[in-house]
Amino acid sequence: MGPATAEALADAPFDAAAVREKAVSYRMLTDAGVNPGVAARIRREHSLAWSFESEGEDLARRSTQVRGLGDAERAWVAASSGDWQGADAGASDAADGGGGSNGDGDDGADRAEPADAGVADDEATDDGVTAERAWVAASARGDAPGTKTDGSGDPVAAESAWRERSRPTPVGAVEGVDDGDAADLAEAGITSARALAVADPAEVAEALGRDEARVAELCEAATEHVD
Repeated sequence: MGPATAEALADAPFDAAAVREKAVSYRMLTDAGVNPGVAARIRREHSLAWSFESEGEDLARRSTQVRGLGDAERAWVAASSGDWQGADAGASDAADGGGGSNGDGDDGADRAEPADAGVADDEATDDGVTAERAWVAASARGDAPGTKTDGSGDPVAAESAWRERSRPTPVGAVEGVDDGDAADLAEAGITSARALAVADPAEVAEALGRDEARVAELCEAATEHVD
């Protein structure tokens, strides 16, 4: 450990015991002034977390790091960490409030449902169950729509074929990425070609202590690979 790192850790709000107990993250080390490359080595040696930030804070930070996003898109990513459930509840309450009395004292009549509404709902449910059973039976025979995507007529084989096609391309498949590069990128959580294509070269280089120009080359190669 160099003198600069020792000085930074001396002023940090945590001690060496906290590092051994994994109560410190990579982000806390860099915030304390530790060089990113040194912080990455400490993180690997002690199996520390990258960050203890909440999901919302992490989304807001990443929205400023992902390449290719406009200001409006970054704002949307940050806003997506909000309480959507609370917003939905508020909208539901507003909708309920809008259905009040119309001032003529006949709001009960407005809310009245046809006497046969319940019967119609039951019939619709029965029809749905019947249709589902028919589809299951057809799938077992291999003649249901969408069950022959791999030419076998077997729905299980069709699903397996779909999963195989949807599997992410390993980062090692990108031209120029050797085993050492793949191992380092995995340390930063980058294990697929698409993840490397959208990564910020400066951020990755800082986290791994790698040359930024080299990381930029790998990101560019990944972009060409996924395109």
